[in-house]
Amino acid sequence: MAKAATGRSHRIRHASELDLLPIMNLFCVIIPFLLLSASFLEIAIIEMSPTEGISTGAGTTSLAQSEEQQLQPKIILTNEEMFLGTVFGTRSISRVFLEERNGDMVSSYDYEALSDALEDFRGELDTSFPTIPVHKITILTVDDVRYDNIVMTIDVCADHDFNQPGLQVAAYSVLQRQILAETGGVSP
Repeated sequence: MAKAATGRSHRIRHASELDLLPIMNLFCVIIPFLLLSASFLEIAIIEMSPTEGISTGAGTTSLAQSEEQQLQPKIILTNEEMFLGTVFGTRSISRVFLEERNGDMVSSYDYEALSDALEDFRGELDTSFPTIPVHKITILTVDDVRYDNIVMTIDVCADHDFNQPGLQVAAYSVLQRQILAETGGVSP
């Protein structure tokens, strides 16, 4: 066969077809493996109840609600100490101590002591006021208390059937006045 004057061949060249079967097999194996090894984000929601000073808009409260509010305990978290304020009086639960979490030294509280104090308070409450169900608790903190300390406090409260927590953040001087007022002027 003779070549044309341009030097090109008159034969038609066909491009070879791409074989996608091995790549598709690879993806069929990788995708289930990736789905099984993936971790999905889990979001927990803590429902908070309105606390003192926050209006619910209802306007009227029944006698049982007002009695429950009077019996509602308060946990006071400061930078130095944790207190439990109840209808029976305010008492110190624990001092702040340093604890290692994820390689960092952070301030923490004694949650076992808080659990014991809430158990004692629940027993006194059930003995003295058996007809009034108390499930609300207020957590008063200063603004620089660690978030994980607040969450652990809420978890301990929920373990003792105080499952309607309310959170109030106040300046340290306001909390100091609250503690002094509840302890009868005796400085902690």
